[in-house]
Amino acid sequence: MTAVLPEDKWVNVGGLRLHYLDWGGDRTKRTLVLMHGIGGHAHTFDSLAPHFADEWHVVALDARGCGDSDWSREGYSVQSFATDIAGFAQTTGLYPFDYYGHSQGSRIGMPLGAFYGHLVDHLALGDYGPMPDPSPAGKVTATQRMSSGSAERPRGFFTPQMAFDWHREQDADSSDDAIWRTVKHSYRTNWDGILVAKTDPEMRWLMGRTALKEGPFLWDCVRRISCKTLVMRGETTTVLDRAQAEEMVMAIPDDRGSLAEVPGAGHGLHNDNLGGTVRALKDFFAA
Repeated sequence: MTAVLPEDKWVNVGGLRLHYLDWGGDRTKRTLVLMHGIGGHAHTFDSLAPHFADEWHVVALDARGCGDSDWSREGYSVQSFATDIAGFAQTTGLYPFDYYGHSQGSRIGMPLGAFYGHLVDHLALGDYGPMPDPSPAGKVTATQRMSSGSAERPRGFFTPQMAFDWHREQDADSSDDAIWRTVKHSYRTNWDGILVAKTDPEMRWLMGRTALKEGPFLWDCVRRISCKTLVMRGETTTVLDRAQAEEMVMAIPDDRGSLAEVPGAGHGLHNDNLGGTVRALKDFFAA
């Protein structure tokens, strides 16, 4: 694995200025597009991307409304996210590409494979299905997500240390380095010198009503996917139940679907078991 630092780049797609990280590579390399979860950012993949940079031209996007990409006045439907990725690929010429989307990135991958499958070689859907996990543990997780999962975040912080302290109270298990990375990449300084979240507040609707409303549409997308697809779930996840994952695989046309379970991982996949996730993806991409 070569130690490579990503370059910040921007591209205009559909009237939005989208930010992405580029780990380099010439056009002889296959392109790998990485898409983060809800309210996340491209730096989510800082630990994963170098494992692919020797063989792939790796790029990770900030979705509209997230990170350093523009907020959208037209909203955040799953179709719009998928169209942004297709527009990115066509504008940069980075296609056909392999794709790994985690959490919300998995939801985005379903219409991407359905409507833009001609641009995608391998599509990896990471631990999110069309609908929530119906098990008791899954219902608890869904309820927590819909209520933001923790205490309501302050509208801003006066110092980075205050932001760090708040995140430490919410997450006792993460390392100090991981929390400082969250502070660095999840906040910006506003006009008054206060640290505020980069994510558009309108995206909070994706945690509840909107996600449920899009479920039937996403099932229809799964049945239309036209590229090789891997449905991935963590062994201990409470977000994507195995029965739904297996149903997704069966619904993908022409036996293009397969299933992989990352041992010892929950919903976090590459954050919980980096080596296992890398192996599962490389095995799939080699297919």
